[in-house]
Amino acid sequence: MIEIKKEAVFRLGECEVNPNDNSLNFSACGDGEDNSSKISVQPKFIELLSYLARQHPRVVPREELIDKIWEGNAYVGTKALTNAIWHLRKHLNPLLEGEQAIETVRKMGYRLLIEPVFDEADLVDEPDLYQQEQAKVEYLTLFNRRLVTVSLITFIVFCLFSVFHFYQDSIRYSPTERQQLTSAAGAELYPAVSPDGRWLVYGSRSKNKRTSLYLKDLLKPTETPKRLTSTKTSEYRAVWHPDGGALYYPSEQKGKCSLTVLNLDSNEATKLGACYSDTAAIDTSPDGSSLVYIWNEGNGHHSGIYQLNLKDKDAEPVRLSCAENCGSRDRDMTFSPDGRWLAIARRFGNISEDIFIRDIETGKETRLTFGLEDIRGLSWHQDNERVIFSTENSGVRNGYIVGIDDKEIHSLEVEGMSYPRSIPNSNELVYSNYMRDYQIASFALEQSIPTATFPLLQVEYSYRNPDYSAAAKRIVYVSNETGFNEIWSSELDGGARRQHTDLKRRVAYPSWSHDGTKVAFLAPDDKNEGNKIHVLDINTSNISILATPYLDHNRPSWGWNDEMVLAKTDDGITEFYLDNRLPKVISSINMRLGKMIDADKLVFTQYSRKGLWMLSLSEPEAVSQIIESKYFDEGYNWVATDKGVYFRESGSRYQLINFWRFNTELVTPILKLPPSSIPRLGAMAYIPNNNSLLITLSENYKRDVIKLKHKLLH
Repeated sequence: MIEIKKEAVFRLGECEVNPNDNSLNFSACGDGEDNSSKISVQPKFIELLSYLARQHPRVVPREELIDKIWEGNAYVGTKALTNAIWHLRKHLNPLLEGEQAIETVRKMGYRLLIEPVFDEADLVDEPDLYQQEQAKVEYLTLFNRRLVTVSLITFIVFCLFSVFHFYQDSIRYSPTERQQLTSAAGAELYPAVSPDGRWLVYGSRSKNKRTSLYLKDLLKPTETPKRLTSTKTSEYRAVWHPDGGALYYPSEQKGKCSLTVLNLDSNEATKLGACYSDTAAIDTSPDGSSLVYIWNEGNGHHSGIYQLNLKDKDAEPVRLSCAENCGSRDRDMTFSPDGRWLAIARRFGNISEDIFIRDIETGKETRLTFGLEDIRGLSWHQDNERVIFSTENSGVRNGYIVGIDDKEIHSLEVEGMSYPRSIPNSNELVYSNYMRDYQIASFALEQSIPTATFPLLQVEYSYRNPDYSAAAKRIVYVSNETGFNEIWSSELDGGARRQHTDLKRRVAYPSWSHDGTKVAFLAPDDKNEGNKIHVLDINTSNISILATPYLDHNRPSWGWNDEMVLAKTDDGITEFYLDNRLPKVISSINMRLGKMIDADKLVFTQYSRKGLWMLSLSEPEAVSQIIESKYFDEGYNWVATDKGVYFRESGSRYQLINFWRFNTELVTPILKLPPSSIPRLGAMAYIPNNNSLLITLSENYKRDVIKLKHKLLH
């Protein structure tokens, strides 16, 4: 039987594919000069292309490719295969003068349309199964005869050497194992296993109920978990005392948060002080002497890390985070098992976040990562040398591990991982499985026949935050189709899609200029320590960055004449100019989102106050409330039209899209949706051409606690 070596170098027309260094080498002929160009691509892309070449001209099913290339991991493989085919076509299509180099055969799979050429040296005769087994028997027989003749010392050394390598191989080739620990109907988050490994504590919120802490006996997996906290309070996140006899957690009741310790033997709960919220990060030191947690003591500083001495009943919490002129905000932290380090998740602006470690004794900090997005949980490996974390990248959550010395990041390739927590004295961890997709949906208004929302695109990737331009007659939005959040646009029906950016980092919140020629959006700065307002010229594809002294900017919107962009900064509502002038602060109001409705009027929402507000740019001190707070409690999901304002109303059992009419000042419900259908950080756009709304919808999957065994955790 003739086989082709997996690492064989081969040619596709004028392209040489080299699996040894993961490269594509293109050459041009005609003038005798060296016009070759070499492109390095991801190893998985080369592995996929090599497999299609070895199978040429057969149609290879998608399932076979996921099994061979991604080891059968459908979570990762499904989206990764689509992404890989997209990139390979991008590089290879020019070989066929623009035609598809890799054919998609509907309901079957993929086929390489360029005939590969292999070297004859890479064609090998593979012995049949009987010959292989016979060869193994002969080899083992000879090996045993020689083994008997060696000395006892050599035998012992050989055995120790073999045992070591067998152990290494068992780790290297051990499969990823997931065990579902919870199966309730609600959302289970922030899992933590007791120091003896027997008990699991987690927060859960069943439908239409408050969040509570639950305790599950891992030795009795079929038993119903025990609810630990009252239905009159709200608790979501807890950590264990090192002796396993108590739990520390924030507890909310009637808008007031109390830091609480629960003695599990007596079931007695004791308040330790004030806290921030029921989801605020919290951890105990390995010796049980102190507690660290996120808090805002209300002295004008933003929230940060505080440390409380548990051995002194009269001790006051001490702030560890920067308090003034920081340029960042600490959001999560966890002690290393030996108590030497504190790992910290630090947010720069509103779309960048990275990991630092702090030496507890000296206070010296070291940065481990650069350019992450939203970090969703931190934990230390038991070796005290690696930090495990989850981050959301372009709408997809996954788990990673980073070394504190080499700072190398390795992916666990566990899609949906959130809030990982190492199991004490173990190489395993628990995490909350969180899967969420986003899509843009349209909804026709004032129809004689009631209608539901319709997705703009029937696709498998996430896309969100739409904005519509009546001048351009196009919708602009954010999509992760290429594996990164980039700016795309389409016609009203979703057709004629165009990709406008290729920054390969998180972009967010696109906003059309009134004349339909430009799009303002946010993207990280060069140091990944904040964000800047970028402006895309639709006609030329040029991207410029507006001059600013600020690290953080909130969602941008355009001035009426399109000569400046409005956004919130640390100083308040600020104008940014396209002619590279320094920005100008027009009001100290802490604005969330603002929209110009005429040449002088800005309608906006605030962080600190409910309701919808308006001010005049010529007299910014004259602020008026358009919609009262009892009717309007929304930050971003709203849009103003000539006749009124459409906005989201979010309740515990459902969500509403409401309309507030200018002339009557009455609120009318338009559409009722299930709870959490419209995400809090979504966007809403109005299309006057056909009197319809565009909204971002999200789909939540059930969130359960999973125990993970993984080769990278050894």
